[in-house]
Amino acid sequence: MQDFLRELRDLHMPVMERDFENYLKDESRFTGHASAVVRVRNARDVIAVVRPANRWSIPLTVVSGKTSVTGGPVPLGGVVLDVRGLDSIDPEDPTRVGPGVILSEYKQWVEARGLCYPVDPTSEDSCTLGGNVACNASGASSFLYGPTRTYIQGLTVVLPTGTRLSIDRGDVVSRDGIFHVPGVLLAPKQEDELVIPVPRTGVPPWHVCKNSAGLFSEDPMDLVDLFIGSEGILGIITGIRTRLLPRRNPRFSIIFYPPDLDTTVLMVQILHRFKRFFHDGEVALAGDIDEALVGLTSRPQENWQDRFSGLVPTCIEWLGSSTAPILSADRSRKLGNSYGALCVEQEYPQGSDPTDTASQWNDLLEEINGFMGDGRRTVVSEVAVDEKHIRQIKEERHRIPEKMNESVKPGMVKIATDFAVPMSRLKDLLSLYDAELPNGKSYVFGHIGNAHVHANMIPENDDEAREFRSIYLNMARKVCRLGGSVAGEHGIGKLKREVLAMMIGSEGIEEIRKVKRVLDPKGLLNLQNMVSWV
Repeated sequence: MQDFLRELRDLHMPVMERDFENYLKDESRFTGHASAVVRVRNARDVIAVVRPANRWSIPLTVVSGKTSVTGGPVPLGGVVLDVRGLDSIDPEDPTRVGPGVILSEYKQWVEARGLCYPVDPTSEDSCTLGGNVACNASGASSFLYGPTRTYIQGLTVVLPTGTRLSIDRGDVVSRDGIFHVPGVLLAPKQEDELVIPVPRTGVPPWHVCKNSAGLFSEDPMDLVDLFIGSEGILGIITGIRTRLLPRRNPRFSIIFYPPDLDTTVLMVQILHRFKRFFHDGEVALAGDIDEALVGLTSRPQENWQDRFSGLVPTCIEWLGSSTAPILSADRSRKLGNSYGALCVEQEYPQGSDPTDTASQWNDLLEEINGFMGDGRRTVVSEVAVDEKHIRQIKEERHRIPEKMNESVKPGMVKIATDFAVPMSRLKDLLSLYDAELPNGKSYVFGHIGNAHVHANMIPENDDEAREFRSIYLNMARKVCRLGGSVAGEHGIGKLKREVLAMMIGSEGIEEIRKVKRVLDPKGLLNLQNMVSWV
């Protein structure tokens, strides 16, 4: 180790061998250990560290924002490689950005130029673009806009051997389960091509279930997608080329308070059929509205497609009634009279009156309440049109994790799910939470528009921690049987390897190892992330 560190100092690298405790943990409170921290300033520095590390067989753990909740950036020996110094944005081309750039700062930078990078995880004020790519980060707006993967056009990656790979979408696409990477894309250039297998992990197809568990898998597959969501086990990202959209339109918020589970699921599945997708900045339908609303009207001949064509939800978030104690008094009171709250955002054209579109939502709610008019309570709603009210709702929603963390006793950790299921199994997921979670010591919230709902259990002592861990594992098994994912957006890291194996089996784990053996033959990069190295 000392020979390696001496070599780095000879290259005038900033090396820290003490007082770096902050590098040994992430937001999960999981703690590791390391011999030193090296802070790189540019892509050349990364290569200058990786090549001798490979020669001396020194493990490297890559860190940037450290906002992970899975132990991903926590080192288990070796040296920490801090890439936050790679924080440049090309002033001539805003799509070219370094991995150390803070997400919210990048979004503000491109918005000032009339553009939009729509990825919006709750941690956007502290997470980095490189970390987002590493775990395929998403957020509330991923309901409409999709996760990070949708907005990455190219990557520059330093492989664990010290070779640099630069790829744009379309450069390398798999054929018959194999990537053939021409030597011209590698630096230094190689005569022979690099052959990488596609990981056949058996994960749910991306268009069926939201998923960030294990390596991305489809065939044919773009090589860029192999590195997105790979949690740093295949290479170190030193450059990113993003896909930007025109600046987003203004938006307003509507909160619906459904009275029970069945009404909640009905509403979400209806709204899911209103989902759109973006193509070159244009909105297009992804489903058939008429089919979605069959049975909800006494006027079946009416053209629902025309009547509700203005409804374009950008997000559909969920606040379960269990979150009432950590919300404002007014929100808590409203949640106390319902099964929970559906928080919907809607964009509207610049300069138009948002109440015109809001009235369409009111018409839809009347139809739903009419359909539910069988003696059950109706759905009530709340509309926020002014910017202050909209911001209050969003901030309250985003403060839920912070409020939960404040309730965790010293020495304890919360036990959190990141489960997602196909939309057709949403009722099963919510019913599972209702049946299994400890009453009064758990909170349910999240991205219900993607059938991706978080449950957090807060133990007060070691006995409860063991009990809640058992509950978590039992629910994970059932989610896998539903065709779901054990990690909808946070990845696996070091803390969820057990449930990844539960989801994809030993064969799927071996498929991930096959890819890593090609790109990281010594197994030095991000030890114990996703899979143990055997």
